[in-house]
Amino acid sequence: MAKRVLLRSAVTAVVSLSLAVGPASWVASADAGTFSETTIPATMRATPGYGSVVSVGPSGFLHTAITTSGPSGLEWTGADGSTRKLEGTQSSDPVELYGAASDVVALPPSGGTGQVLLRNMVTDETTTVTVPAGQVYSRTIGSTVVTQGRAGADVKGTGFHLLSNENGTTVDRRVTGLPEGASVIVNGRAGVHGFLSLLKVPGEDVGQYAWIDLRTAEATSLPYGTVYGNSVVTAVHLVTPQAGGVRIYEQGRFDTPVREVQVSLNDAKVLGVVGDSLIVARYDSSLGQKVQGASIWKVVAVPFDGSGERTLLARAVADRVAVRPDGGVQLVGGQSAEDYGYQDITAGADGVPYAVRVLRIPQVPMRLQRLTLDHGTVRTLEYGDGATFAYDRLLTETAPGYGERGRIGSPPVPYNKCSVGYGLCPELYPTGDGRTVYRGAVSVDGGWQPKLFVVGKGETFPGTPVETGLQDSFYDSPDQMIIVGASKNLVLVEGTPAGGSRELRVVDIDSGKVVHTEPDQVGAIWGTTLWSSAPGGKVTAKDARTGASLTSFTVNTGCSSMVDLQAVGRWLYWKCNFSNAPEAAGVYDLQSRKNIPLPSTAQAYLGDGVVAVWGGQGLGVYGLRTGTAVQRWATDAAGLVALDPRNGDLAYSTLDQAVHVLHTGRPEAALVSPYRNVTARVETDVTPLSWRGEWWLSEPTASWRLEIRHKATGRVVATRSGGPAEYSIATTWDGRDTTGGLLPNGSYTWTLTAQPADGQGAALVQSGTVRLTGGTAVWRDHVGGSALPDGAGDLLTMNSSGWLTFHQGDGAGRFSGSVSASGWSTSVRAVPFGDLNRDRCNDVLVRLSTGALRLYKPVCGAPLKPATSYTTLATSGWNQYDVLTSPGDLTKDGRPDLIARNASTGAVYLYKGTAGGTLAARVKLYDNWKTYKKVVGAGDLNGDGIGDLVAQDTANNLYRYYGKGNGTFAARVRIATGWGITYNAVVGVGDITGDGKGDMVMRDTAGNLYRQTGTGKGTFASRVKIATGWQGYKGLF
Repeated sequence: MAKRVLLRSAVTAVVSLSLAVGPASWVASADAGTFSETTIPATMRATPGYGSVVSVGPSGFLHTAITTSGPSGLEWTGADGSTRKLEGTQSSDPVELYGAASDVVALPPSGGTGQVLLRNMVTDETTTVTVPAGQVYSRTIGSTVVTQGRAGADVKGTGFHLLSNENGTTVDRRVTGLPEGASVIVNGRAGVHGFLSLLKVPGEDVGQYAWIDLRTAEATSLPYGTVYGNSVVTAVHLVTPQAGGVRIYEQGRFDTPVREVQVSLNDAKVLGVVGDSLIVARYDSSLGQKVQGASIWKVVAVPFDGSGERTLLARAVADRVAVRPDGGVQLVGGQSAEDYGYQDITAGADGVPYAVRVLRIPQVPMRLQRLTLDHGTVRTLEYGDGATFAYDRLLTETAPGYGERGRIGSPPVPYNKCSVGYGLCPELYPTGDGRTVYRGAVSVDGGWQPKLFVVGKGETFPGTPVETGLQDSFYDSPDQMIIVGASKNLVLVEGTPAGGSRELRVVDIDSGKVVHTEPDQVGAIWGTTLWSSAPGGKVTAKDARTGASLTSFTVNTGCSSMVDLQAVGRWLYWKCNFSNAPEAAGVYDLQSRKNIPLPSTAQAYLGDGVVAVWGGQGLGVYGLRTGTAVQRWATDAAGLVALDPRNGDLAYSTLDQAVHVLHTGRPEAALVSPYRNVTARVETDVTPLSWRGEWWLSEPTASWRLEIRHKATGRVVATRSGGPAEYSIATTWDGRDTTGGLLPNGSYTWTLTAQPADGQGAALVQSGTVRLTGGTAVWRDHVGGSALPDGAGDLLTMNSSGWLTFHQGDGAGRFSGSVSASGWSTSVRAVPFGDLNRDRCNDVLVRLSTGALRLYKPVCGAPLKPATSYTTLATSGWNQYDVLTSPGDLTKDGRPDLIARNASTGAVYLYKGTAGGTLAARVKLYDNWKTYKKVVGAGDLNGDGIGDLVAQDTANNLYRYYGKGNGTFAARVRIATGWGITYNAVVGVGDITGDGKGDMVMRDTAGNLYRQTGTGKGTFASRVKIATGWQGYKGLF
């Protein structure tokens, strides 16, 4: 099923639609537009064109033809620099197949038997050598043709023959001295007068090396330890690595080395002996990965006198080196790309080796494999120098319009060499927040297992694999996983779970979890909206995380099956098949609810208000905002294509491997945040910080500011700010104010304001709420919905079975949820008191039937149990009081205080809370308050931070007493008459409505519970019934 979706960051405009759009024909208007174009030239490889040396003679050398893409036959370049092609040759060159160490080039017979044509490339003279029956061609060295006996011939095993042309006749010299019954395993490289061969000798467990001398036609078996698989044949020497260095033998004299050289060969290769030095290639990881044929070796000369190494070539291909008859070597390399080519390494009269370029290999560009454009960053996968790497280049406003090209790693093996010659490179999908996802692979049990990979913002390839829960195969298979699209941290994939049917999955790459699944269908994702299709041209939008339906409509009633969907902001591209008609395609504008026809034969790339179509007519860009597809630009030279959906800029490559960026010049869309991830709660002093907000951006921002306010008061308590941000804004909050001080628990609001970097359009403004816990205790707040206190006042009750229960204020004027503990005597009187011991958890005073008074200190959110930690404040004497209530802080010292009334005298006393967690000696405030039926601590009624009282007299008038902050009260003010005649319980519960003002609850004799919301001005709104059936509680505190 064809699905190609280019998706980035923007808000999806979701509307409620129920209309069908009929088919319409494709008609394009023409408009030249006001486009500008930036051309990013191709980057040249460090190793320009392909080249490999075959053989070297005194007057020239044989090599592969110089091409940009790979080998293409052989050429001879003479000492005068002239080059000519050799017909009948192939670039595949087994060792010395076409000759070695001379100006003679051999053209071997097909099949190995027949005539060998020997051409002197200097004189152009030719001679022939006939390979006799029973022999097969092996190689040519100088003018000597080397053959091997076929099995069953009149020679023992597969021995060697040396053939030459003497006066027009082929002379055959059989090589003697081979071990009895030996057969050839493999032939090694040749020098000027002989070559190395590895033999299989009957009765021996290991191979036996032998030197075949062309002058004497004799074979010399080499002692074990003289030569190994990594030994090197030079023009006249044999070099064998050993621990700490090498041994150098003269060819034909292998009993004793002529020289031993101490040299480190870690990550190194011996190339030869030239003059007074050993020539060594050392791997340089800065030049690339260690792969066959790559120019990743630095060539150095190691003098025999022990002096320091000298660099001859900064980089070279060390996998193919040919010997020169004069003792030098030739290979491909150079000091730089400009100096690159075939290099001779020879020695001067003083024996010092030097390198000289004998044929330049022109520079060729890196080959573009993949191209993306997102948020003004061009990202490519490029093959060259034996490997594929990823590169980024930032577009700029100043000339030349682009910044430096930076390498950002490589895809994982086996894609680290992906190109036309190594299989296709994986498609790259920008997420819109600086990340890229693609289908890579990991090694599993010796094979390759494809995985979804994520390359984070500022990170390098290959990135991190993420599980999708889908089956996948590295080779073509119906079970292959497909990336459909990506938007911020959500990636839409299609595949088959084990034992299941093919389906769509939305993967959150932040959490690594699959957040939603859908039956297999053509889909697209944008922001947090998942678009999917159904037969009949129906398109449905859902919440990508929850699957909740958002909208649906029909784009074309004749559509039998959808082929492609793409979504960008308010635009939805669709393409579908018909049962009895050609394909149709278009862009649906969610804002105008209109369909814009497009050519159906093209591949489409959707942006915000623009679409690029690429097909038989080339690549064209069309504007959409007029309600008609208006062609504004076209080219027939495009290769790879990418569109930046944020601003409609288009990138495409050309045959010369340049990248062209077309700036459409359309108005920038408004700065929006299509998706945000903001935690709902912050707990003070938690490590790591528990509150984090991140807002993804549709375009870069110049600066931003976050304000956090106390919800009830609107007071700014904390701010965060920052400068330019390209993909997202992220910040944290520790739950403290701007000075680092503690804040009260409860609800806070945050507001983010961000200015667009281009100065166009309005600022981004987003807001939300956050619940603070772990701060200072709010009056009457003991428990909360998340176990910890939540900033809302709570009501404490006692039932007839001895259960004390905290009823949680829900912030909306009611109670929801409770925390209880049993085991209490029903005769106790509880007084929610505030945080006296400064542990950020409110305490409770409890008077026992004995008259003792205790301060219970439950941990935050915990029930009040008889076993809860407590301090005994008095062992007796407190039964004299018929009123015990706490209005809050009456003395402005930050500690709760207590009001008590003597039952017999009516005298009212103040007990101040102390720093030691006790109560100070009482202070009389009033002589006789017997006229009051109820005296209630009401908390702060006017917002001055000081506790207040309300009192109901026997005539049912309700009075307010403002605390003055010095432990006394101002004169009373009547705030209601005829109030509370049926009330048998009145409690100041603090703020249960979330507005920061103290409220009051009352129970009448019928068990109805009412709320009167505090106005913040010392009065209360009319009562609201909030519960019934509360007559079962013995006490409300």
